[in-house]
Amino acid sequence: MRSTTKHSGARALLAVASLLLSPLAGCALNPRDAAASEIAMQRLDLVDTSRRTQTAFKFPGAPSRRLETLVWYPAKHNAGPYPLIVFSHGAFGTPDNAQHIAEDLVSRGYIVAAPSFPLTSRTSHAQLPGAFLPDVRNQPADVSFVIDQLLASKAFGPLIDAGAIGSTGHSLGGVTSYFLSYAARTRDPRIAANAVIAGGDPVSANTAFQLGFDDAGVAAVQTPVLFLSADTDLIANMSGAQFTAYSRLSAPKYELSIRNGVHTFFVGGDDSPPRADGKSPDCTPLEASMPGAPIPGCEGPREIIAVERQQAITRDALGTFFDAYLKHDAGALARLRKLAGTHPETELRAVE
Repeated sequence: MRSTTKHSGARALLAVASLLLSPLAGCALNPRDAAASEIAMQRLDLVDTSRRTQTAFKFPGAPSRRLETLVWYPAKHNAGPYPLIVFSHGAFGTPDNAQHIAEDLVSRGYIVAAPSFPLTSRTSHAQLPGAFLPDVRNQPADVSFVIDQLLASKAFGPLIDAGAIGSTGHSLGGVTSYFLSYAARTRDPRIAANAVIAGGDPVSANTAFQLGFDDAGVAAVQTPVLFLSADTDLIANMSGAQFTAYSRLSAPKYELSIRNGVHTFFVGGDDSPPRADGKSPDCTPLEASMPGAPIPGCEGPREIIAVERQQAITRDALGTFFDAYLKHDAGALARLRKLAGTHPETELRAVE
């Protein structure tokens, strides 16, 4: 019998790459009645004519970059200006992956924008069969362009506090958000606080999947960061152990790890629901990518947190973090330090 141990790490990385190219990687949420919670939403078609979109799969390329963007904002905006947060979706994800997060942030007094990246979204105009990973190198600039357009907008510009702009993203979107804040070439200095959700170690992911950030450099900045991770996230943890990226950055920094958490549960879970065999839902796309291969963490049933509980922790952590560093709320900063006590299913590391 041939041993498989020697090549298990390589197969794991290949599985993640296959997953990032798989429709299972994104999980859209069903739209909720925003009007009932006094939250409004607009769809904007933003076009950056200064940069082109490369050829990918059967998409022939384009001389510009089109960013279909969802914007959630308070329907009764008489208490602005509001902080702005830009959410970056994961590989083959969609802007409305952010919906439960966006609605909660708007209820706290934020504006949230979520672009559909041209070559990594399943709902973009390019209509690709999967995420084209080499285009990720362009996504930090896409986020900056969205910020530019919203600040220049007659409708949204007056509503936004230009000195309180944050970034967050899930999975590959977390990688995007990381390089938007902490790499010299791709950094946007307007980002005042950044939250990386299930992003693993973005530097290791860049190396493993050749994402194009090798020349991005390191920015000597102290932009506050929150890493939201899960100790049983079988996908993100393949690109770097928990607390690896956290250890690299300067304070103020926080990492909240959710015990028994699942990669897709941060944003939804509709595409990877709980399994009848008790295995992690993360195993579903991994097994599809590596049929018949042993996958660490997928040997048998395991305890999994409820998706509703993981989402509730996610919303509370994000809202508390952004309140502390975008609204400079001392009470929120005190609550941030006590998140692990508030949520017994978590572990918090912090340096301020």
